[in-house]
Amino acid sequence: MRSEPKPGLDTSIFTDVIENGDAMARTRLAIQLAALMCAEDTSKADCAQVVPVVLKLSVDPVKEVRRTLANGLVGLLTLHADILFSIIADEDDVALPFLAATPALNHWHMLAVLRVGDVARQQIVVLRSDLSRESLTYAVKSTPLEVCLRLFENHALHLDDRDYHTLYTRFGQAAEMVELLLGRANLPLDIRILQAKRASNRMQQLMAERGWMADNDANELVADAEETAILRILVEASNEELARAIPFLVSKKMLTPSIILRAAAIGEMKMVQWSLAHLSGVSLARAHELMFGRGFMGLKSLHSKSGLPQSCYGLLVAACDVMKDAKEEGLPLDPESFGRRLIEALMTRYENMQSAERSRNLEFIGRFAEDRVRKIAKRLRADMVRAA
Repeated sequence: MRSEPKPGLDTSIFTDVIENGDAMARTRLAIQLAALMCAEDTSKADCAQVVPVVLKLSVDPVKEVRRTLANGLVGLLTLHADILFSIIADEDDVALPFLAATPALNHWHMLAVLRVGDVARQQIVVLRSDLSRESLTYAVKSTPLEVCLRLFENHALHLDDRDYHTLYTRFGQAAEMVELLLGRANLPLDIRILQAKRASNRMQQLMAERGWMADNDANELVADAEETAILRILVEASNEELARAIPFLVSKKMLTPSIILRAAAIGEMKMVQWSLAHLSGVSLARAHELMFGRGFMGLKSLHSKSGLPQSCYGLLVAACDVMKDAKEEGLPLDPESFGRRLIEALMTRYENMQSAERSRNLEFIGRFAEDRVRKIAKRLRADMVRAA
């Protein structure tokens, strides 16, 4: 004998409460139905039967009824989409806490809120620790500045190079975004370099508009600040970052001879080596061998292939020699110590170096070395000019 199937829930009593009960009765009903849906022993069929009733409660004219329902359902792992979006569409003080906490929000729901929700709801979504990769990509590409700024508050997110480039392209003129980007340890170097360039351009424009100094002086000051900032970025870079940054600088015509000489004048020979290797089309190991091997013909060949002006050669030779001496002695040199040794080398070695070339190299050091070394170089050069 077959057993009779269990009858489904009689939802008419729930409907009667909604239609005829007062706010207190509807609030109690919201508590009861939320508990029913959350109970482990409630079947999917029973949950499905009460969905229409719960939907009516989710749009109840009394906010406290809606709030009670949202609080009761917030812990559910899955929730009917109509109920979910009905609560999310409620007033902010009901919707936002629910949106921030509900585990029922899957990646499709997140995308929907980011596409059609207002800024407040978009901000809540991007702050969620379970933000999906698709949602992150959409937020970075399409949501307004106020929303994208909140991404940096979500420590569960991993922004990659593509995300950073998109954010900088969209909001690189916004000071708040630039500050947050520059504060990220894994920000691509090309963005840091472009920002240094952009900052120097703004400085130059400001000087021109306000007439703070003569154009030539202003241009030199701005160029010095820009190259110093770029060099500082490159000095702190890893080999992997330099492998991307050096070609980028070349493509933007920003790997100038003066930046390379600036690096050589303060003893940042790793940067010089990377630059000469790339410009000459040789490996790093080969560039190192040519720069620091025995004899001077290796560096001469490397310099010739690099396309750098002939005027750079003398300072590069002296910098390589000072670095070789320091390594043989086992002495780490700070920028000032390196610069002092560089001046000493230029003044006491290289018998074939003409006086005019020594003077020119001192001029380079007077522009590019550490501050105290610059003063020494300028004084020596002035003495040479007077003696001539």
